[in-house]
Amino acid sequence: MYMVEKPLGRIVAVVVAAVLGAGLALSAQEPAKLDTSLPALLVRLGTYIDTFEKDLATVVSEERYFQEVAPIHGMFGDKRTLRSDLLLAKAGDMGWVAFRDVYEVDGKEVRDRTDRLVDLFIKPTGDSAAQVNKIVEASSRLNLGWVSRNINVPTMVLQYARTAEQHRSEFKRGGTLEVSGIEAREIRFQERKKPRFVETRDGAAASGRFWVDESSGRVLRTELKINTGSTSAVITVGYAEQPKLKLWLPFLMSERYSTPRQPVITGRATYDNFRRFDVAVETIIK
Repeated sequence: MYMVEKPLGRIVAVVVAAVLGAGLALSAQEPAKLDTSLPALLVRLGTYIDTFEKDLATVVSEERYFQEVAPIHGMFGDKRTLRSDLLLAKAGDMGWVAFRDVYEVDGKEVRDRTDRLVDLFIKPTGDSAAQVNKIVEASSRLNLGWVSRNINVPTMVLQYARTAEQHRSEFKRGGTLEVSGIEAREIRFQERKKPRFVETRDGAAASGRFWVDESSGRVLRTELKINTGSTSAVITVGYAEQPKLKLWLPFLMSERYSTPRQPVITGRATYDNFRRFDVAVETIIK
């Protein structure tokens, strides 16, 4: 009996060792499980935006922007189409700011089709800051409707999720949604601290959502909401891959402003002809 049991014991031991060894080999090959907790997602989102804004600072896009004021109480509405260059640049303590330079209104040229903003930022002169401010003010005056605004740029909401600014808001982890063929995680935010990023007469706090790729923090869609007084503002932006630049960039922005006693204002902007310039952007606004 003893001579028979001993070989069997060895065989069992060998088999067990082989099974355990195979299990260890499989475990070693399995990738580490992705941490999708809210803190981990915020780290990836903040890191992505910090890098994204630096990459975007060398990119100019063409914007086609349709605005409409709905008719109300027998009053006629209004429509306007703007064509502009859009550039992101660093503006002193304001951080990264998008600048719109309108060159066409309702099919009529309002200036020569040149890269004015690019020239001002890469070849700054003594009056560059004044010129850029004039461009920004002029583009804001072309907005239709009763709402005075300069938040209608596609990258506005990104500042809430910058690594250095996340402490200003409360974030919550939402569900998932397929966006551009990618499973995206919703991250909601509510602004808490003052001063607010967007100034309103009543100091209204902003809220919104980011839909991100969990593995990289890449932004796929955003939503910004501000309710000030009786006015509600909602701006939604979609992102798409631009293979030539190896970046995911805004391709569509929609906006809506509404209040019980005023006509609804809507806008829809599309972006294309993305191009990169190689000279570093200088800070010319203090």
